[in-house]
Amino acid sequence: MDGRLTAEEPADGQPHELVDSAQLYAKYRRLVADQAALRRLATLVARGVGSLEVFGAVAEEMRRCVPADTAGLSRFETDGELTLVAATAHPAAVARMPVGTRNPLESTTIASLVLRSGGPARIDSYDNVAGSIAARVRAVGVRAAVGVPIMVDGRVWGAAAVGSVQPGPMPADTEVRIGRFAELISIALVAGYRDEQKQQLLGEGSHRLSLVDALLEGRVFDEWSLREVAGSLRLPINGPFVVVAAQVPAVGDEPLREIESKLRSLDIFSVWRRLPDVQVGIVHVKSGQKLDVVVALLSRTTTARVGVSAAFKDLRDTPQALHVARMMLRGRPDSASSVAIFDGSILATAAVSAPRVMIQTVGAALDCFADLPDEDRETLFETFRVWQDTDASVCGAARVLICHPNTVRHRLRRIEKYTGRSLSRPRDVAELCLAFEVRRRLM
Repeated sequence: MDGRLTAEEPADGQPHELVDSAQLYAKYRRLVADQAALRRLATLVARGVGSLEVFGAVAEEMRRCVPADTAGLSRFETDGELTLVAATAHPAAVARMPVGTRNPLESTTIASLVLRSGGPARIDSYDNVAGSIAARVRAVGVRAAVGVPIMVDGRVWGAAAVGSVQPGPMPADTEVRIGRFAELISIALVAGYRDEQKQQLLGEGSHRLSLVDALLEGRVFDEWSLREVAGSLRLPINGPFVVVAAQVPAVGDEPLREIESKLRSLDIFSVWRRLPDVQVGIVHVKSGQKLDVVVALLSRTTTARVGVSAAFKDLRDTPQALHVARMMLRGRPDSASSVAIFDGSILATAAVSAPRVMIQTVGAALDCFADLPDEDRETLFETFRVWQDTDASVCGAARVLICHPNTVRHRLRRIEKYTGRSLSRPRDVAELCLAFEVRRRLM
């Protein structure tokens, strides 16, 4: 032999048969290790061990079997964030991102890639990956990662991921190997956890709903029992609160889906109840800014009409606030928004306090406009409202309505003629203001 390699000799001098046997044996050992790990985890689940403990065990088995330097499980939240439910790595890495950490779903994270594709994903190098989470990953020394989805009921519930501190991509079979652990979570753990939570909610749900009903119906509470009710509902004892009523467009519909959890993610406490015709919520609003946040979320969440009461401080005033929120679902909306907010003015309060009486009285007073064409009648009513909102300024109303001041004067004189009331007499003006307020709110 001249020392040169032949086609029958591998570079290490070993026969091909021996190399192939070694590779097959290594693959067999990996498969045996994976199966043993899955059996250990299945045993934990069968013993009824707590979900957090099982999550941690799954992460540890994944890291050991791959092998990897880091491993973790994350849950996708409905508010667009990601919660780390289990993690295993060297202590310094875990300290930088402890279990329970919530992060926004940046587009460059391994979890985002998994969620977007609904399948496995990998990042072979973090060197040039942008974003704050990628920077934190680099800070703990991770240089590459692989993730797979955890599927529950046909949707991506979360992600299982492993990371390496070694340069270069992780092995090609990493997705398949950690995918087995993700399947175990999907079938045996997450489904079981959800069933357990469902049973707990069924037990607590009827009691919780009865407490909400008690507030909405105004059952008598002393100070001590009110504190107990608020505590059970996870509501602060002190206001301000508002009541929200969302119109149910059809039987079985829920106009504000998952609204309680969405508000809670914004640090806003609330409780909700589905009634036959409306979905009702009691919402704690610490400030006017928080109320603006609530209204913005309501506007984005539904196209159904939503009424919001004025703010109140005592939970015992909930029934009156519910009445007002319901009244805001009636009448004509003031803008393109589906959310109508009660302003608490004297006129508005008078209009909704005794709706049946007010509608009868005002209906008779406004019958004088019945023979006018609809467009003409609405023009007169809109002119009066704008004139009222601009502090009875003809010129101010003309600027808002984009017309000549004489046009405004002519329309106001027509209103005086039809109603037999003079806009120069305070009593007549007050009656007209109340009449138009009732029509706007209730008719």
